[in-house]
Amino acid sequence: MKTYDDPELQAIAVKLTSDDPGIRRVAVMDLVDSGEPEAVELVIHALNDPDTNVRQEAAKVVDEFEAADMADALIAALSDGDEVVRNSAAHALADLKDPAAGEPLLEALENSTDGFVVSGILRALKPLRLAGAQRPALKRLGDSDPRVRREAVAVIGWLKQPENLPALVETAQHDADPEVRRAATGALVYATPHQVGQALISLLKDPNWQVRCEAANSIGKLDHQAAAPALMESTTDELWQVREKAVDALGKLGIIEAIPVLGKCSKDAMSNLRKAAIGALGAIAHNDGRPYVVTALDDPDPDVRKLARWAISKLDAAA
Repeated sequence: MKTYDDPELQAIAVKLTSDDPGIRRVAVMDLVDSGEPEAVELVIHALNDPDTNVRQEAAKVVDEFEAADMADALIAALSDGDEVVRNSAAHALADLKDPAAGEPLLEALENSTDGFVVSGILRALKPLRLAGAQRPALKRLGDSDPRVRREAVAVIGWLKQPENLPALVETAQHDADPEVRRAATGALVYATPHQVGQALISLLKDPNWQVRCEAANSIGKLDHQAAAPALMESTTDELWQVREKAVDALGKLGIIEAIPVLGKCSKDAMSNLRKAAIGALGAIAHNDGRPYVVTALDDPDPDVRKLARWAISKLDAAA
C-alpha cells in the first residue's frame, strides 16, 4: 500500500493491512476524523476489503467525503454481495452530487443490466441534471424492473424538457406498476395545464389511490382551473386521503363554485378532511364559506378550531 506523509493517515493505512478485520474496521472509522484529502484513497481501498463488515463500514462513511474519484468504487459496490454495502453505496452515490461523477455514471449505466445497479446509478444522476442522461433514462422507461422505471422517471422529471412529456404521460397512464405511475404523475408538474391537464384529470380515476392523490396534488400545483369539476367529484372518493388532496387542490385553485362541496367536507367524520376543507375555505376567502367556517369554531378537534380562526381572519381581510 502507498506510504503517506501524514503520520495519522499512515497509521490508518497500516491498520487497513492488518490480518484482523476488526482492526481494519476501526481504521475505516478513524478515516472520518483524519481530514486528509488522501483519505479518499483508503476509503476506496476499504470498499474492496474481503471482509463484509469492513466494506459495510466503508460504505457508511463515504458520505463524509466529497470526491468524484469515489464514484467508480461506489458504482462497483452496487454489485457487492452484501445488501448493506449495496444499499449504502446507492445512498452515497445519490448524495455525491458532483458533476465530475457524471461521466463514469453514464458509462456504467450504459453497461449495466442489474436492476439494483441501474436504479442506483439513475438515482445518482438525477440531481446532476445532465443532458446526456436524457436518452438512457427514456430508454429505461421500458425496463422490466419497476425500480429502474421509477428512477428513470425521476431523472426525466428533473431534466424538465418539454419533448419528454409524451413519454411521462404514457408512463403515468399505462405503466403496470402503481408506484411508477405515481412518480410519473408527480413529475408532470413542470408542464403547463394545456400540455398535461387532461391526462391529470384522467389520473384522478386511476385504480390506485396513491396515483389519484398525486394527480390531485399535481393539478393544484399547476393551477389547472378546468379540472375543478373532476376535483369536486373526487371529494367523494372512497378513500379519505384522495378526498383530502382534492379538497387541498380546490383551495389552491380558489374555486368559489366548490364552496358547498367544501362545506360538506368540513363536516366529515374524518378530522383530517375537516381541516383540509376549512383550510381550503380560508384560502378561497369568499363570504359564502363563512357559515361553514363559523360552525368549525366549535369543532371537537383543536386543530380544526385553530384553522377556523385563521380562516375567519382571511374572510375578514377579504371583506
